[in-house]
Amino acid sequence: MNNTIADTYEIAMGRWSRRLSRSFLDFVAAPSCGAMIDVGCGTGSLTLAAANRYPDARIVGIDLIPDYLTDTLRQEAANIELKTGDASSLPFDDDSFDTACSQLLLNDLDDPAHVLGEMSRVTKPGGKIAASVWDRSGGLTFIRLFLDAAAILAGIEGEKLRQEVFDVPHKNEEDFYDLWADGGLQDIKTTTLAIRMDFIDFDDYWQSLMGAHSLIRAFFNRQHAELAHDIQHATRLAYLGGKTDGRRSLVASAMAVCGTVPA
Repeated sequence: MNNTIADTYEIAMGRWSRRLSRSFLDFVAAPSCGAMIDVGCGTGSLTLAAANRYPDARIVGIDLIPDYLTDTLRQEAANIELKTGDASSLPFDDDSFDTACSQLLLNDLDDPAHVLGEMSRVTKPGGKIAASVWDRSGGLTFIRLFLDAAAILAGIEGEKLRQEVFDVPHKNEEDFYDLWADGGLQDIKTTTLAIRMDFIDFDDYWQSLMGAHSLIRAFFNRQHAELAHDIQHATRLAYLGGKTDGRRSLVASAMAVCGTVPA
């Protein structure tokens, strides 16, 4: 059976974004009633976590890719609504929500400031706007193991891949603070959230890695057999850390920011 795009994401990152969602919601501390929108909801990790935490709230998840918005997710909680739509042009009236959140999206957008403006537009005065993104260069160990091996063994092409994966608009909490401040938000706070990525063995790790980022997958698949073997072997040695194959728990960190829409 062929995996769907939602299946691929769940294997690669969905299990980790679910862990992140709980810590992210603790940080946001949104009101326990009203309406919340999850912008760029993907397979619904944050949407479902919010629906379970706030069972009396209306939780709306929106994503540009309809295949992420599965019937299974719709059936997980009675207060979930899912909609296909573009984060840069949210299909909602002004002041429609009490809280707007986005998890693992803003650093993959061409114009995050515009999307922040849309999130603010659909949120009521006094409402909260919050986002989180992976700290790719300093906080995703499981990707760094592969990228360092690729940079060493594949030369310029490997180094270019590492730079592309790490080259994101906002690299630290200060960048996100400035983005929120420039967007006119008040009472801004930032933090770094940490989770554990637990792998059964190297094969489990490798499967997650190959689904984690399209650039990584494309790079590896176009290498000739000998170089691809060497890169995978070097990554395996880094994963094993001098021990036999088996379970490993790697730290992953994300940056989060939250602010309030002015009254």
